Amino acid sequence: MGLDAVELVMRTEDEFSIALSDDEAAAAVTVGDLYRIILAKLDVTPGCLTSKAFYTTRRALVNSLGVPRRSIRPSTRLSPLLPDETRRSQWQLIRHNIGLSVPELRINGDLKQDIYKRTFLFGSLLAILACIAGLSLGWHGLVVFPLTFVLWIALAIASMPIMERLAKPRLATELPADTAGELAQVVLSLNQGYFEPGSGTAERTNEDVWRRLVDIICDQLQIARDEVVPNARFVDDLGVS
Repeated sequence: MGLDAVELVMRTEDEFSIALSDDEAAAAVTVGDLYRIILAKLDVTPGCLTSKAFYTTRRALVNSLGVPRRSIRPSTRLSPLLPDETRRSQWQLIRHNIGLSVPELRINGDLKQDIYKRTFLFGSLLAILACIAGLSLGWHGLVVFPLTFVLWIALAIASMPIMERLAKPRLATELPADTAGELAQVVLSLNQGYFEPGSGTAERTNEDVWRRLVDIICDQLQIARDEVVPNARFVDDLGVS
């Protein structure tokens, strides 16, 4: 396939969240052939859900990061595409463009432990100060000390998630998945109903599919709509290389 054909196939895959094999792409000699293949693909079965989630995820990555579609594969690692310096802003853009539930960036495990240690030390300092104050009261300190210890434990436990939430906007840089394929699995698990048969992605009329396919062909090949008819041959009539 030439460059025009490859780009057309990839845009069709992204638009309808389907996968076209090389044999299927080669069999689409006319616009009508491609249209019938798309209709057959949209009869979604549960086994296709992962592919649908991947193409939805890939579209968001391409639009957000400005990278070529062909550079995003299930095995593509995300960290080189999202450097630490700009990761937070890029991730917010990806979450916005995908339009579905996507987890936030996480705080690195070592950094989270550091936050917990600092919280623990802060609580310990408060406990020590309270004990010193209690001992200055003489025998009353024997009552104050156990109460202070219990208060310290409660304060430390309560403070840890609060400190983590406060630090998250500035310190969260860890991706929820290593590869684009793993991210698609996460997106699928959080939005199962969206990708299942009978959801909004599957409820398309034949007329809507045709209209959207014509839109893709016209935009990709820069041709008039009246040229895109079912029996138009991609190579001979529409000039696809």
